[in-house]
Amino acid sequence: MDPHRLETFKSLPTISIEAFKTLLLLNGGAIVALLAYLGNARAPDLAARLFCPFVSFICGLVLAALAFAGSYRTQLVLYNDPQGTTHVLWLRVTFVIALLSLFAFAIGAFTALRALAVLPS
Repeated sequence: MDPHRLETFKSLPTISIEAFKTLLLLNGGAIVALLAYLGNARAPDLAARLFCPFVSFICGLVLAALAFAGSYRTQLVLYNDPQGTTHVLWLRVTFVIALLSLFAFAIGAFTALRALAVLPS
């Protein structure tokens, strides 16, 4: 294997971990921000309107954690069978789970924006 490909391959786990941390930070930070806003808001029905965004952000957190687990499984399969291609399935599944986590954040953000946009001044 040429040195460029080897160094690129070595950097991939680090990039993946940082992406998973970003997903955790986005979804977790959104939950904390909504909780802080909810604690200071004077709208009695706001908690009910923020139910869907909370569920979406929680799903995003769970999916990000599952992506971490999928990443571990991908590396474990690759370690046990370095010449095989079975790790590709785990890689693809993990990638889809990470995208779903990002999608959950987007859904939560847009539904929270919609819920907060109708608040009286």
